[in-house]
Amino acid sequence: MSVKDDLFKLFENDLFHLPSTALLFNQYLDEDPQFDLPGAAGIRRENLARYIASFKKKPEWLLIGEAPGPWGCRFSGIPFTSEKQLISGALPFKGERSGIRKAPHSEASGTVLWGALAEFYPRFLIWNAVPLHPHKPGVPLSIRTPSPAEIKQFSALLKKVIALTGPKEIIAVGRSAERALAATGAKCSYIRHPSQAGAAEFRREIKKLLQNEV
Repeated sequence: MSVKDDLFKLFENDLFHLPSTALLFNQYLDEDPQFDLPGAAGIRRENLARYIASFKKKPEWLLIGEAPGPWGCRFSGIPFTSEKQLISGALPFKGERSGIRKAPHSEASGTVLWGALAEFYPRFLIWNAVPLHPHKPGVPLSIRTPSPAEIKQFSALLKKVIALTGPKEIIAVGRSAERALAATGAKCSYIRHPSQAGAAEFRREIKKLLQNEV
């Protein structure tokens, strides 16, 4: 079995079946009729499968983000990736929309990340320390920083992703991701998260880091 098959099997066994809570939404299992098309969870699983299947060999770099945002992975199923990017042809893989909204969802952080990294694809794989969408109580399309307990909950899964991919470089996108990786014992490089006016610094740091690795 290939690494990409092993990786998707890991998500089938350890992630897709986890129930949502009042603070964490599992976009691979559950659907909210206010926001999601019928069968949306299956669409998101298939989008993730297509993304993983696009790798012909092990990625050299593993980028770890904090958690799914409400306009990106929450609807696309792929970290730092929006519906708009999936259907526009801007990415080297395609997917389908899962949201009920007329206009496809778009995420600023995903736009910045893929704009900076497209030239290096498929040498990098993106994943999140907390793979479910953390939101504020009663506000499903909000975002909050994952708690230490939530990071700990998914530490074992993160370790398995690292073990399966065996990257030569692990990059933490933001401080929460850096703390999550430290909890696993993995060594990583830190770069600024592209949100909250961090886009220019993110672009500079990621280009410098990856160009030194080429």
